[in-house]
Parts: sequence; structure tokens; C-alpha cells
Amino acid sequence: MRIVLVNWARIWDGAEHGGGVNQYCQALALELVRRGHEVVSLFGGITYVPDRKDCFIRRHDDWMGVRVFEVINSPVMAPAAVQFRRPLGEVSAPELEARVGELFEWLKPDAVHFNNIEGFSIGCVERAKRAGARTVFSLHNYHTLCPQVYFMKGHRETCYDFDNGHACATCFDALHPDQERRKLEQEFARGRGGKEVQDAVRQFREAAGGPWRALKSGIGLARAWWKTRGRLPGAPVQTAADATGPRPASEGDARGRTPYLMAELNLPKPREPDAPELRPLDNSIRPEPASDRAPNDYARRRAAMVRMLSSCDRVLAVSRFVGRKFASMGVDGGPLRVLPIGSRINRVIALKPDLLFDPPPFERPPLEPRPVRLLFLGYNHHYKGLPMVAETLETMRPEHLRKIDLSVFALGGQTIEWMFRRLEPRLARLKFAYGYTFHDIPWMMGGKDLTLVPSVWWDNAPQTVFESMSCGVPVLGAAVGGIPDFVHHGVNGLLFRGNDREDLKRRLVEVVENPWQLEELRRNVRPCKSIEEHTPEMERIYRGEDVGERVTPESGGAVEVTVTAAAARATGAKEGAR
Repeated sequence: MRIVLVNWARIWDGAEHGGGVNQYCQALALELVRRGHEVVSLFGGITYVPDRKDCFIRRHDDWMGVRVFEVINSPVMAPAAVQFRRPLGEVSAPELEARVGELFEWLKPDAVHFNNIEGFSIGCVERAKRAGARTVFSLHNYHTLCPQVYFMKGHRETCYDFDNGHACATCFDALHPDQERRKLEQEFARGRGGKEVQDAVRQFREAAGGPWRALKSGIGLARAWWKTRGRLPGAPVQTAADATGPRPASEGDARGRTPYLMAELNLPKPREPDAPELRPLDNSIRPEPASDRAPNDYARRRAAMVRMLSSCDRVLAVSRFVGRKFASMGVDGGPLRVLPIGSRINRVIALKPDLLFDPPPFERPPLEPRPVRLLFLGYNHHYKGLPMVAETLETMRPEHLRKIDLSVFALGGQTIEWMFRRLEPRLARLKFAYGYTFHDIPWMMGGKDLTLVPSVWWDNAPQTVFESMSCGVPVLGAAVGGIPDFVHHGVNGLLFRGNDREDLKRRLVEVVENPWQLEELRRNVRPCKSIEEHTPEMERIYRGEDVGERVTPESGGAVEVTVTAAAARATGAKEGAR
């Protein structure tokens, strides 16, 4: 079959640029190629050139057997935050649809699989149908119904009422598309290729290592000396007015330890206990209240997205909660199926299985058990819950903290490291790193007791859960979104109420006071679905077969996380029989 995979990010970047969705697209594409299919990757919305204003398509060199096309100067920008101010652009973009439709007509694909619509428009889905392709849409996130992606107003408060789009209009101070486009055009003009040049510079720096950093710092020192040579400090004092008159303070003063003193003297105000960002979250699906306000562009966008999804040949929800959520918001249940994705982490583990090893057993009384080895890996932003982990640990007593050995691998973690460093003297040990690659995951998981997945939004189906399970490490996760589909409390992991710092604290205290339960949980952990198992499912979908679980009209209430030992054993037996 000839299959087109649509996403906004470059397929060769994987999770580095585009997160888990792009990681999935990459793994699926390569496995489809291995199985003999003709695979095309189409992306757009991220490259803009200053010398042309029209939208056009360029073909990249083939990548590992995949044909690669990019839409340049797409009128729909990606990722979602850049396009947010222009919601109807994702509904109709005639010039973009003409170019994409033309490509589809030339390619004549059997199936077009949309993994995102960021960088594209609803009309592109229609053009795939007109070209005779089956249309498949995977719901990796909520972007189709929430242009902000996360159903979180202002990035902090769970959104239960979009008020016919009026809540969207004031959701957050979004980027301006025109300004972002000009910035991208300037970057392209400087680099004549943008990210490729940036990647080459990064690779050069990595290859150069220490000498490059030394040269860079030396150049910076020389520039600072040249800039300040011969300059006397301060201003002349020649009159009484010079000595007694006002002198403006330096804006953003960074002299000496001033930034630290400013932070010390201007402590953040304590948040109110009922602040929106502190409200616990569960998987209850509430119908949105009726609005008497006229629909605006955001409401029209949502209605069009619901119609588009309902018209696809197949819509795939990556977890049961996601399926119920989209069904509750009007997506037709006819094409809607629940089908968890696969991961290539199992293959990565197989390449170097000795990187994974069990942690040492916990000593039994009267001996003092060793510290519990906790791990967080992922992006450092509010949604993934790393700030909440730091805030929770700060409330724990020293006798509990000294029993925690914490490893944090946080992409972009520089901005939050200080919160963990001030905990470091109270912890048994702290390892803090700013990032990792996909192939690093096995050695990061080796010898760990528990992986933290503390999402504070309805996380569709976080791949960190799959990666941890395949590495044999149980998960302590928030009972939100798709996490409870894979983490069964008291069986292969533990759950706590989403965005509830007290409940997370309670679980952590239980773990350090009774670490032996982790050994039982570890015995019940099973690898996730592999990409090799998942790809045949997708082949059947591309052929038009009915694969996946139908969405049931259950209420989707809060997940019960107080599981008895007997119930846990029964659940484990059921899992083993499946």
C-alpha cells in the first residue's frame, strides 16, 4: 500500500521536535517501510522564506526509505500556539488545500493518516478523500477541539466550558502569527535552511566539546574587555547635585548577587488554597453548560472539526478516556475506535538488554531499607507536572525525604533546577539532567524502583508510561486521561488523584515507609505493545477493516485508587489471562 503520514514536524527529528506524536510517526513509518509498504511523510507550517509569499511544496531527499514532502509558507502555522489567534485558518485554507490536493492526486495514496492537523486545514482531509484515499485521524491530543491543545484555560485551569468559543478568545496571550512568520523568515534568510544550519552548528559544538566552549568564552571575554576598555565606572561627581540628586536604578540589575537578593526579598505570594492551578483533576466527563452567547470563530472552528472527524473513515483514540471525551463533544461514534499505539522502545531495549537491571532488594527489619529510587523523564512544563513534584517534595518531612533517591531528566529543566537543588541536602541523592535521547531511556531506567508520571491535564496516553513498563519499572501516575488504561493501581503501579499534591505526598510516604510493595508491583509489570505488534493493526485499518474497541457511553467518572490486595491480585489474574 501507499500510505501518507501527515504531521507538522520533520519526521527525522522524532521526539526532539514534535514530542511523542512525532516519535510515533517515525516509528510507524519505519516499520511500514520494513513491511514493504510505500510510505510518504508530509509536514508543514514551520518553514517560511522571505523571497516568496505563496504556498508551495518541496521534496526532501528520501529518509530511510520514506518519501518526504514539506509545505513551505503554509498559511496555517505550526505548532498550535502560533496559529491560535486565527482559528478559522485551520478550517479553510484554499491555497494550501490546492497544493496538498494536487500532491495527493499525483501520489494516489491508499490511505492518508493524519496524526495532527497543525500546519494544515480541514480542507486537506477532504482533498485526501477526493484523491480516493481512506482517511484516518489519530487523536494523540485535543488540538482539533481545543486550539490550545490541553483543555487548560490560561495553561493552568482545566476548561469545562468554552462558552461558544468566548472562553477561547481570552484563554492566553498567544503569539501573533505575523510576527512569528517574520521571525522564521529572518531565521531562514540568515541560515538559508534554518534548522539544518542550526543542527550543523550544534553538531560542530558537540564534536568540538571543551575546546569550542573555551574558545567561545575567550571571545566573550575579549568582547567584554573591548567594550569596557578605558571606561570609568559610574558617572562623574563634580557638583552637589551630582552627589545628592536622583540616580536611576539599573533596569533588570544583574550585578553581583543582586538577582538572588531580589528573589529573597520579593518572595512569591502564597497561592490561595482554591487557586485554579491547585484544583484536583479526575476523569469525570461533564457536559458543557449551554451558552447564550453567539458562536464566535473558535466555536465555528470546533464545530467544523467535529464534522471533519465524524466524516473520516476511522478516528483512533489512543485511550478510553480520549474516546469518551471526543464522543461527549459530538464526534460520531461510528468511525471512532479506541486503539492504543505501539512503541519502538522494546526494540531499543533488545539492542542492549544489559543496560536494564533490577534494583537491589530492600533490606528487611531490623535493617534500614535503602532509599527508594524515583525517576522523572520528559519535558519540563506545567502540563507534565514536574513543578508539582517539587512543590510536593517541599511539604514532606526530612525523615521521608532522606529515603528518596531522585533522578530527573527534564528537557528544558534549567528553569526549574533550583527548586530541586534546594531539596538536595534533604534527599538521599539527586541527579538532575537537562535532557536525553530516546536511546538513553534503558540506562536511565536501569535499577530504578518507580517512574513518576504526574500529568496535571488529561494526558491522552503518555509514552513515558509505555517506556517505563517495557523497562520493567512500575509507574506512580496521575489517575487522569489515558494513564489508568495502562497503570492498574496496586497491580503494576500506583495512582494518585490528578493535580493533588496532598494525594501525591500520601503515595510517596506510603512508598518510602513500605518500599517492599514495589518489589511485588515490579513482578506484575509487562512490556507495552510494540510498534511491530501495532503496525499490522494499522495496516488492517488502512485496508478498511474494523479494528479497535468501540467507544462505550459510560460516564467516565473518577478512577478509584484504593484497591485492596485481594482486588489487586484478581485484577492481575485477569490481566494475565488477556
